[in-house]
Amino acid sequence: MTRPLICAAIFAASLWTASAGATNSPIELRTALKEIVSGLSGEFDSEPQRFFEVAYATPEDLVHGRVYRSFTSIDAPDVGANVLVATVRYGGKDGRFDAGEFLVWTLGVDSEAAVVRMWPRRFKDPDRFKAVAQDAAAFRGLRADDLAAAEGAAACAILWRLDGAQYRGVTEPGCRSVSYTTNTMLSWEWVWTLSAEELWISFAGRDDDGTIVAGRTDQVPWRLGKARPFECFLSFRQDGVPDQVNNGFIMHDRGDVYRWEITDREGTRPVFMELIRGMWPSNSGRNYTDLLRLQVYSGAPDDPPETRVLIGNAIGSAATDRVGFAARGLSGRCKL
Repeated sequence: MTRPLICAAIFAASLWTASAGATNSPIELRTALKEIVSGLSGEFDSEPQRFFEVAYATPEDLVHGRVYRSFTSIDAPDVGANVLVATVRYGGKDGRFDAGEFLVWTLGVDSEAAVVRMWPRRFKDPDRFKAVAQDAAAFRGLRADDLAAAEGAAACAILWRLDGAQYRGVTEPGCRSVSYTTNTMLSWEWVWTLSAEELWISFAGRDDDGTIVAGRTDQVPWRLGKARPFECFLSFRQDGVPDQVNNGFIMHDRGDVYRWEITDREGTRPVFMELIRGMWPSNSGRNYTDLLRLQVYSGAPDDPPETRVLIGNAIGSAATDRVGFAARGLSGRCKL
């Protein structure tokens, strides 16, 4: 068993404590619809998983790449009663934009199939909306005519059911579409697992022989942590140079990064602050403690890790609503 699979088993215990033993009756499905829309709305980032796997010495080819997802609930009656605009970026919220997963998902109860059905459509003119993808107000007046059938790997509906202590969504049977990467027709299977704190996603695109040609062959899911917004502060004070204060910027707590510069008596240099809530592999027995960490480094996020210099940090429990430090003229804090 590979180490990522061990981690997946440990994390499974933290899934949502929704009412277990459900039968997916009509009233339960109506409740599920509300909870799935609410649970998906917001930001998700897999940086805590990537960090944990690297710290746990997972083989490099098995470390999950960083994925950022957002879902914005919009008011678009012509499209549907429950509508989410979804984005995917690779490498964090400022990373490479995935045009194929810039989708409009509509959710509703399918009583006959006893599921919550979530089906995708794409924008006919995505450039019109890409820059405002997370601004719900920008989609007022969105009409069904602005949309077309989704294409590629994410072209099929996801069927959700309450499954024990979490919501589980799977691709509608018979999903086939042309892959953007291989330019061949593949059969697609997605599995989404939603809890109060995380969204796990795995997918596989299989050829006619059943071989996985898109997606991880081990099918260990991406674990995206649901993010909370924090208001943050960073300052630097040193005799002989003007005070530098940056107040009121917003960061999410699943690995968000804020770039800045400070000027000391030796000159100006870049720094960056990272806020991350997730599992920490403790040095004393690896007890897998969930922590909130605020760290400031001299350097840039793109620099090789070995060249960064930690110049300030603070650690709190995952449940805390604030974290901060003050040391050698540098101070930083974030509060929920």
